[in-house]
Amino acid sequence: NQTLPGLFYLLGLSTAPHIQVIGFLIFLIMYIITLAGNCLLLITVKISPKLHTPMYFFLSNLSFIDICFSSTIVPVILMNTLSSDKSISVEACMIQMFCSLILGVSECVLLAIMAYDRFVAICRPLHYSSIMNIRFCIILALIPWIVGFTNSTI
Repeated sequence: NQTLPGLFYLLGLSTAPHIQVIGFLIFLIMYIITLAGNCLLLITVKISPKLHTPMYFFLSNLSFIDICFSSTIVPVILMNTLSSDKSISVEACMIQMFCSLILGVSECVLLAIMAYDRFVAICRPLHYSSIMNIRFCIILALIPWIVGFTNSTI
């Protein structure tokens, strides 16, 4: 048999309606807190000149990745929690998986780059500003996206 499925059926966490509503509310509150916290961090770093340092530049990138990462997964969970149709098309599943892989890998690589930034700050404090200049920080910020996209594509 060579037929491919057109839809995946998501089982969810529970079949009891009252528990589904509680689950929906818990996920919605966590999602709103995640978005609010990350947006607040982005706005704070943007408006405060004292925070225009490499560490906060990378932290802002991490917040942006976290916003995108949670926004690729949680809305589908919320939609399927209360919906009677608990299916997702193969194409939508592939796109969601592709985006999740890009963002997951990018987050891991960015955390490694943030560790390198702290290493330079601690081990080479006198050379820190010359090593971690804005050009180098932008290059380092692009690396996670390139690695994530390459890995997800493969």
